[in-house]
Amino acid sequence: MKNLSLAVATLLSISSISTLSAEQTLPNGWTLEGNWRTAYISDDGDSYEKEVHDFATGGWITLMTPEVKTFKAGITLLTAQPLLGQNKNGWLTDNKEGQEFTSFSYISEAYLTGTVFGNTSVILGRKVIDTPFANPDDIGMAPNSFEVYLVQNKDIENVTLTAGRVTKMAGHDAPSRGEFQDLTKGDGVSVVALNYSNEKQGLDAQAWYYNLNNFVDPVDLGIVYGDFSYGKELSDKMKLTVGGQFAQYKQKDGASDDGSVVGAKAELEIADGTLGVAYNGADGDIAPDNGFGGGPFYTSSDITTIASTGQKSSALQFSAGYKLNEQTSLSTRFTTFTPDKGDDLTELDVLLSYAHNDNLSLDVYFESYKVYQDETDFTIGTFDNTEYSLFVNYKF
Repeated sequence: MKNLSLAVATLLSISSISTLSAEQTLPNGWTLEGNWRTAYISDDGDSYEKEVHDFATGGWITLMTPEVKTFKAGITLLTAQPLLGQNKNGWLTDNKEGQEFTSFSYISEAYLTGTVFGNTSVILGRKVIDTPFANPDDIGMAPNSFEVYLVQNKDIENVTLTAGRVTKMAGHDAPSRGEFQDLTKGDGVSVVALNYSNEKQGLDAQAWYYNLNNFVDPVDLGIVYGDFSYGKELSDKMKLTVGGQFAQYKQKDGASDDGSVVGAKAELEIADGTLGVAYNGADGDIAPDNGFGGGPFYTSSDITTIASTGQKSSALQFSAGYKLNEQTSLSTRFTTFTPDKGDDLTELDVLLSYAHNDNLSLDVYFESYKVYQDETDFTIGTFDNTEYSLFVNYKF
């Protein structure tokens, strides 16, 4: 999926806020920071009745308390406002069914975090978190945030242990972007995880287990996920990184359906350029699912992921990038998604990124992609879509 920096954007009033710093320190240890983002998306695809032109502005501001006995609290107000030129598809500002092209504002974060003893800490409340199957998916105006009750421990060197519950969600991928709603028909998702990171060895690995209570009434769903990456310096200007991933979906409570996804990737960095290749393959009765966010899969593109082609499918991606100068980079990737029966989906993504300074940045996207005419029958044919988008971000 698109990987926007969670920065603040403006096309309309940059001169009025250009003097703001990255973080405002208030009296008595309070801090204030935020983002403003303005975005424009145009899509002339065959899958729409007419061309889409979507224009919106918005952002968020976070107030943090000073630390008191290792604890501090944060609260974030987020808003999204539609601007001129929208028709049919308010992709940026649709709130929920019946509320397309509407502005929405809500408290996206309200949390308490701190150390309870030793190397054990807690996160309690509503917060943006980043895990394989529950993540921000920051590709629009409102990154996903979750109601969480998490405990983390770092007693073991290079290892972080996590356990807890995730119960509600709001944001881009939620049924209602501006209102927290239950993740499942039951009491949410239980999660346990182990993360390992050793910079000296160039090794990172993680293992996660999610139990989705009453995901499909009345059946629970278990998701096992793991991945690793290993990076090796081949020379002063060359580095090779390889990785692998595995995900399994399994129904519980007497149901027997399951499914799995495997993945592999390799990336070669040469001076200011990169070349990469990635693969995912899916099998079983349950089709791949991105969970609550953009998903963790190596071949995920700006628009399409392997979840679009169902069970017993595969995806192959080639990518390249080049740093033009200290401020500007260009990257591209081409992906083919192949179902067991039916037509392939292809997607070409091109991204030009420019960072004027630490606060102001600009991302220009081009996507040429296919979608199915019938999402239940992949043999009927595909539509061709072409999308252009511009995100201007200002962080303060």
